[in-house]
Amino acid sequence: MKKIIITSIIILATITSFAGDKEYMQDMEKNLKELGQAKTAADFEAVAKNFERIAEAEPDKWLPYYYVSYSYVNYLFTGEGNKDIDKFLDIAEGYLEKARQLSPENSEIEVMQGWIYQGRIQVDPMGRGQLFSQKASESFGKAKNINPDNPRIYFLVGQNILYTPEMFGGGEEAACPYFKKAEDKFDSFKTETPISPDWGRETNFKQLNSCES
Repeated sequence: MKKIIITSIIILATITSFAGDKEYMQDMEKNLKELGQAKTAADFEAVAKNFERIAEAEPDKWLPYYYVSYSYVNYLFTGEGNKDIDKFLDIAEGYLEKARQLSPENSEIEVMQGWIYQGRIQVDPMGRGQLFSQKASESFGKAKNINPDNPRIYFLVGQNILYTPEMFGGGEEAACPYFKKAEDKFDSFKTETPISPDWGRETNFKQLNSCES
């Protein structure tokens, strides 16, 4: 009888875990679809709040925290959040750190860290450009050491070079090889799961076409 009870508990726990994972995947996929359709600052903020709720319900999973961070960074790049850049990047960085604690050696997290540093340059390009460009480069270097096949590394490095003045080695011509390398990496890149990071291809394609035309 004792063995039967123990077996029943294990089976019930397995079923409950499976149901929970299925619900988690459904919630993540739903929010990722909304994230893909987001265009305004309000859209991105709403999606961020949804991912925050998932993170609260699934505190052992790094991806919800990652996507909160990603949503807030995109919020800024709509142009509507420019008055509060540091405020929202602080929020984004805080959630990214929670993701890092759950997944310390993660190329995607280091890429996002680099993007956050790039965002901080916008507050004061002349005063912050050198410091945060260096910090971004260090983060991209960490990401590359973990996974050199991550296309988002080369895409964001290209973006950084594109908006760096030509007198400092930047500009479209200097950035183009990075966009090309990113395209090659995107062509062979496969996500680990349906909800793993898979962004950047479309924008990289546009940048590559612009610099090659």
